[in-house]
Amino acid sequence: MSTKLAYAGVIVDIKAEAVDRIFTYRIPDNLPVEVGHRVLVPFGPRRLEGYVIRLNEAPDIPADRVRAIHRVLDPEPVILPDLMELALWMKSTYHGLLSEALQYMLPPGVRFGRERVTVKVQQVVRLQQSNPELPARATAQRRIVQILQEADGTMPAADLVKRAAAGYQVLQALAAKGIVTVAEQQVDRRAEWDTVAFPAPVLTPAQVKACRTIMKEMGGSRRPVLLHGVTGSGKTEVYLQIIRHVLESGRQALVLVPEIALTPQTVSRFGSRFGDRIAVLHSGLSDGERHDEWWRIFRGEADVVIGARSAVFAPLKRLGLIVIDEEHESTYKQSEGSIRYHTRAVAEKRAELVQGMVVLGSATPAVESYHKAVAGEYELVTLPERVEQRPLPKVELVDMRVEFDQGNRSMLSRNLHGALTEVLSLGQQAIILLNRRGFSAFVLCRECGHVVQCENCSVSMTYHKQDGRLHCHYCSARQELPQKCPNCASPYLRQFGVGTEQVQDFLQKQFPGAKISRMDADTTRTKGAHRGILRRFAAGETDILIGTQMVAKGLDFPNVTLVGVLSADLSLNLPDIRASERTFQLLTQVAGRAGRGDLPGRVIIQCYEPHHFAIQAAKNHDYKRFFRQEISFRRQMSYPPFQELVRILCTGPKAAVEEHIRTIGEFLRRSGAAKEELFGPAQAPIGRIKGRHRWQIVLKGSHHHLLEKLPPPPSDVHVAIDVDPLFLL
Repeated sequence: MSTKLAYAGVIVDIKAEAVDRIFTYRIPDNLPVEVGHRVLVPFGPRRLEGYVIRLNEAPDIPADRVRAIHRVLDPEPVILPDLMELALWMKSTYHGLLSEALQYMLPPGVRFGRERVTVKVQQVVRLQQSNPELPARATAQRRIVQILQEADGTMPAADLVKRAAAGYQVLQALAAKGIVTVAEQQVDRRAEWDTVAFPAPVLTPAQVKACRTIMKEMGGSRRPVLLHGVTGSGKTEVYLQIIRHVLESGRQALVLVPEIALTPQTVSRFGSRFGDRIAVLHSGLSDGERHDEWWRIFRGEADVVIGARSAVFAPLKRLGLIVIDEEHESTYKQSEGSIRYHTRAVAEKRAELVQGMVVLGSATPAVESYHKAVAGEYELVTLPERVEQRPLPKVELVDMRVEFDQGNRSMLSRNLHGALTEVLSLGQQAIILLNRRGFSAFVLCRECGHVVQCENCSVSMTYHKQDGRLHCHYCSARQELPQKCPNCASPYLRQFGVGTEQVQDFLQKQFPGAKISRMDADTTRTKGAHRGILRRFAAGETDILIGTQMVAKGLDFPNVTLVGVLSADLSLNLPDIRASERTFQLLTQVAGRAGRGDLPGRVIIQCYEPHHFAIQAAKNHDYKRFFRQEISFRRQMSYPPFQELVRILCTGPKAAVEEHIRTIGEFLRRSGAAKEELFGPAQAPIGRIKGRHRWQIVLKGSHHHLLEKLPPPPSDVHVAIDVDPLFLL
């Protein structure tokens, strides 16, 4: 006879380190409690939500001190067993709060203290008598019955009375006679997508080989697979083929994309193959849509989930495959909160827990990923050529220093201006990339050199012509454009630097007949904005699409024959170890948007450092050349993948932050961190954001045992530990 598990270990939903531990509660008789349940528990004078982590036969504290669980909040556990294990792993790996890790596993609408999302219901009318006898004068009732007969006997009440031009009292009269029933029914708020036919093409020999290799790995060691394919080589079709194989085996698949902008195209393509069995999860949906999609997945009504970073936690109960498309993208890194996870690492751990597999796809893999593939930790699968033997686009470099010396003061080189003129005359399309939004980068006083900065952040403010104001891109503060210099009162203020808004303004004047759209963080704030911009571009309603890095990722438009890049070396001089890698990836990816149809593509890259190895490698579509030079640099400097990096970031009032970061530095030195492994304490490159000062320490090597023992901060200082940081700004 089994012993009743009468006690539960619970994590309360409070984001504070002091209470981020398991508390023991008694399970009342006849209250069904399982691991993964959300529960309401007494905590001090309050009742709080918590999550059941474990069940025990006996308490780990005196029984008279144990309080009882008040009630269970859901009919069944909402945190799946593998996701519970994943949360515990994330806590130990990223040194954050377990309560925060568990939040990621919950249905949208109950996460991170958000307002609860209610279930949407509607009244539905059902016909109970197929041919009822009704008086001839009851014309409205007869009309309703007829409409229900034509609708197979069921229709939402609101639609029915509108179509019948009748009032609800007519329905009530029919219900009183037993002719119809009126009842509430839950309505799923579904994410919308464009229905486009994507018939399965004949696979190339390289695609066939890739599919066979991946499927063999699925049935064997289940190592992660790195699918390295040039842009336009048909990686998506490989995903579709292996997902079909997974579904036929009775399991489910998860597809992750780096940008919301990519989901419309991806969902349309996957929806054409798998129909209603797909679900979508990303922040561009309404709270209600995310809530209902999550529950559809939980109930097993979807077998393929498509989404951005947080979709890695989708509650798929038979998960067999996780695809991470454009796996190199920095958006897969969670950069806020105490659990600063990388989606790739989380996906690999989740696949391990469910005995599934991960497929990473990219034309420009992260250096760490490709290094693992070369070392044999990943299975390397390549697609070296575009489908249908389409050539990669020809890439031209334009040295803007030469353009300037020859008298060209325009933001467009003569080559790019001429190419745009030609493309427009032929009825083709172009994409222009500038990875900086706004109208001008900063406002400078020509008399004293003062740059107008944000009052809350140590960054310059960006001028946006649309509202005529200065914007801070870190804290979202706005202010009027000053008429005089705040420093010296000089009226000689000038806007410097170029943003996407100014490019759009300039091109509209240069090509007044062209239809020009812009896609950046300013034009995609509203729901459906991404989809609308891309839909118009696909329909040929836009001639030139200008954008930030959003336009570089995964977009597939066959009529795009020209890609232009402005200030291509903008990111090369950032104080970051991955500056060269990001530059190469961005240029290669955006170049890949050209020539994806029957027409050849052309790419013109404007820069000031055309001889930099990252730019030269991008020009030649030569990932291996880039990797050889970059990995040599990383090896010399003992940077990832050769040594782990950990960033410890302190934010708060200036004096308190400086004192605490020095305390941390002294602790690390005393505890054994070698001098050459410890960088800092030092002010972060961006020293202040939202009024809070920022200091940091960067650690090389594996020091996880020390991170658990860091001195606690004072109440006004926040400490964030970032394992494997992608940015050091």
